[in-house]
Amino acid sequence: MRSSRVDALIDDSLPEQDSSTAEKPVLTTADGYYLGWMEYQAEHGVEPTAEELSVHLAQHGIYGRGGKPVSPANLRRYFLPSRVYNVWAEHRTAGENPAAGSVAQHCAAQGITGQYNKPITTAYITERADEFERRWQALVHHHAGAQH
Repeated sequence: MRSSRVDALIDDSLPEQDSSTAEKPVLTTADGYYLGWMEYQAEHGVEPTAEELSVHLAQHGIYGRGGKPVSPANLRRYFLPSRVYNVWAEHRTAGENPAAGSVAQHCAAQGITGQYNKPITTAYITERADEFERRWQALVHHHAGAQH
């Protein structure tokens, strides 16, 4: 069982941005899916299936194209990066620039594997490090805005 890394609900609104302040990271669609995925786990104690996440997102007003629930097939592609992001974020709390090798080892220890049960590689983590950092910053700002 994985614990929540960021205490933010998908219903939390984004903080209002003032044009006089530096540009704050904005939550992406993938970030919204991630928040829904984490919220589902916090509520139910287990990771959702893609079908369960689709329903959960729709219940919180997050829809896909045409106003329909997000396709489970679409959501499935976000699960692995979300799992790896959680491990990366755990390392990120200890300091900036988590070591890809350490994150990969931690993923292996938690049984997080890629397609065909292959281990998560340092290359996989390195390729996503900028996106992980962007998400980290966006969620920090999102969480701070939700506190006010």
